Amino acid sequence: MAFQVAERTLERLEWSQLVTRLAGHTRTPRARLRLELQPGSLFEATATGARERLAETGEARAILAEDEIPPISGVREIEPFLERLSKDGLLSGAELVAIGTSLNATHETIRFLHARSERAPTLAALSDALVELRDLADEIAGALEGDGEVRDQASRELAAARREVRELTGSAKERVERMLRQPEIRSILQDDYYTIRGDRFVLPVRADFRGRMDGIVHDASSSGTTVFIEPQALVELNNRLKEAELTVLRETRRVLQALSHQAAPVAADLSANLELLAEIDLAFARGRLALEQEAVAPILDEGGVFDLPLLRHPLLPPEESVPNDVRLGSGYHVLVISGPNAGGKTVAMKAVALATLMARAGLHVPAAPGARIGDVSRVLADIGDEQDIRQSLSTFSAHMANLSRIVDEADHQSLVVLDEIGVGTDPGEGAALAQAVLEALADRGARVITTTHYNLLKEMADVDQRFENASVEFDERTLAPTYRLKLGTPGSSSATAVASRMGMPQSVLDRANALLEREDRQLDRLLTELSAHRASLERERREAQELREEGEAARDQYRAKLERLQERRDKLFDSMRTELDGSFQQAHAEVASVIRELQRKGSAQEAARAREKLLALESKAREVESQQRERAPEPEAPKVAALDWNRARPGDAVAVPGGRNGTLQSLPDRRGRVTVQVGGARLTLRADQVGGASSPEKSARTLHIQATPPPASGGSSVDVRGLRVDEALSRVEKALDDATRSGLPALSIVHGIGKGALQGAIREHLARLPHVHGFEAGDPEAGGQGVTLARLEP
Repeated sequence: MAFQVAERTLERLEWSQLVTRLAGHTRTPRARLRLELQPGSLFEATATGARERLAETGEARAILAEDEIPPISGVREIEPFLERLSKDGLLSGAELVAIGTSLNATHETIRFLHARSERAPTLAALSDALVELRDLADEIAGALEGDGEVRDQASRELAAARREVRELTGSAKERVERMLRQPEIRSILQDDYYTIRGDRFVLPVRADFRGRMDGIVHDASSSGTTVFIEPQALVELNNRLKEAELTVLRETRRVLQALSHQAAPVAADLSANLELLAEIDLAFARGRLALEQEAVAPILDEGGVFDLPLLRHPLLPPEESVPNDVRLGSGYHVLVISGPNAGGKTVAMKAVALATLMARAGLHVPAAPGARIGDVSRVLADIGDEQDIRQSLSTFSAHMANLSRIVDEADHQSLVVLDEIGVGTDPGEGAALAQAVLEALADRGARVITTTHYNLLKEMADVDQRFENASVEFDERTLAPTYRLKLGTPGSSSATAVASRMGMPQSVLDRANALLEREDRQLDRLLTELSAHRASLERERREAQELREEGEAARDQYRAKLERLQERRDKLFDSMRTELDGSFQQAHAEVASVIRELQRKGSAQEAARAREKLLALESKAREVESQQRERAPEPEAPKVAALDWNRARPGDAVAVPGGRNGTLQSLPDRRGRVTVQVGGARLTLRADQVGGASSPEKSARTLHIQATPPPASGGSSVDVRGLRVDEALSRVEKALDDATRSGLPALSIVHGIGKGALQGAIREHLARLPHVHGFEAGDPEAGGQGVTLARLEP
């Protein structure tokens, strides 16, 4: 079935305003005139045609996005000229120039689109049907100036006649100027000048002296005091000038006639070109509008499904419009939108209807990518005041007449939009009638969007799966609408809140609240509270989304930093290795040199010198080794095997950095940290530092390979001499954690004796740590009271 939409429906949806915007982006008179006279002609009869137009729009938009402008603006409206040509009429020079300009624009457009045929195959194929007519364009350009004047080179006779006109005109001016200088003639003139009457040079002679000049009277002033006389001496010269001018006119007409006869046989081709160029122009106009509206190409869904994410009203600026998600036709066929007045219900409904019309016209829709529009063949609407005085119809009667027609015409390929259905009569009867109409439309399979304040219609979604609720939000704190549409939830009308915002006296509002029926008031309050809770949850969801995005951004940032550090470490290792290799090679060469020198000379004095050189080389080697150790980064801790946290439970055996096994005490918290018991120590680690437990044999082997034998005092050591108490305690805690992860039984803390303040602070701190099982002074030979030995195992 061909697509249908009534003129009144287009008026109610304000389609003409959208067409006016589109017309502002056209560049040819034919395209602009078509939009002004036939705004409904944009709609394609079939879905196939609409898809072709959408493809053209997409190609044009892609070209325009690269700042490439099609050379189509030179096309003129020449249709009236072509009608005269078909009747063997004569065209003026300006009219022929308009044809030539249009032909040149046609040639340039063809070349422009063919050069971009890979990006715009549909538009390039459209331009293939254009007829170039280069010979006619060249003839017009060679014979006429830009203003339509015939060139001298268009005809030898014309060039000769124009040359003669110029010469005779110069001679006539020269002769009449000489006459003006003669005293006897100047005395009878009204003014000291000459003029032209009837294409002939004349003098203004005073009427009372007309008998004193021989010649022909051509005119007189309105007062009768001046007569314009062609002197007898100028008659012959004026006659020759007139004959030359007539020759120019005849030759000019002959050239124009020849060009008109050349254009007449191709008038039909020129007219067809205008239509095709208008189609191309409209495609680029649609592309410009799509860029302006930040619109996307919709998918025409044969199943009648509407899925429009972030849909905006096309007549509102993108920065002022609130985008909303709208879905219809998948699971339910009737969408009931409720909520406060001036909250955006009708705007959302109209946006869906306009998006449907735009898709049928090949226009992109202002929504997010993936927008889907049902392939409907009819759009029906009942919006606004339908009162008709001429037919003696009240508002309600007019609405009923329109609804009757809609119910009769609607089918499974129809989109129906109904604004405030059932209003204008008793609320009970109106709600019942509205429900019956919606059920009838649902029975016919139509896709329906309606706005309402009736609670009866809001309850339909609970009893009929073909219905679904939607509501527009209302901010109870500011008493203002947010214009956000929420699917799946009915909305409160919030009439008293709106009235309050509009300045209604509080006494009136209190009385209205008291008069409300208890059940309706309770339902309205529940809907209001539900809307407020949903708005709060939505705010929390957005905040959580923002936090997650910030966390992901920080994670990516730290990951990039880690990669840069690892790359820097690798480069440093390579540099160190190269430098060490060079140093060793140099040392080997010097040692070999010393040995050769000893073998050659062999004296005691030379042996002493050689010993000094070897000692110097040894010192230099140690210095290089010390420098490399200082520059070398700390080795990475051994990685642990990944752990599946979805299956992990407290009490599971896990592995920690250093290859030691422990027992999982808690799952990851909000910061991603877990608690692990390792021996007598309770450690708090990041979840990514904990992995699956390794076998005892493997752990033993790992410890045997990685751990160094403890010193005589029973463990590793940390030196905190010279540090402040807070700095020393921080370094001791880090050393204890490292020793615990490495499985060391004890840690030797070197703090010195001094006044005993640092020693007392460290031992007091160790007494509070749960994973330190005791501490004691070091052995006398190992530092005595200047050292504290912390035991990490019972």
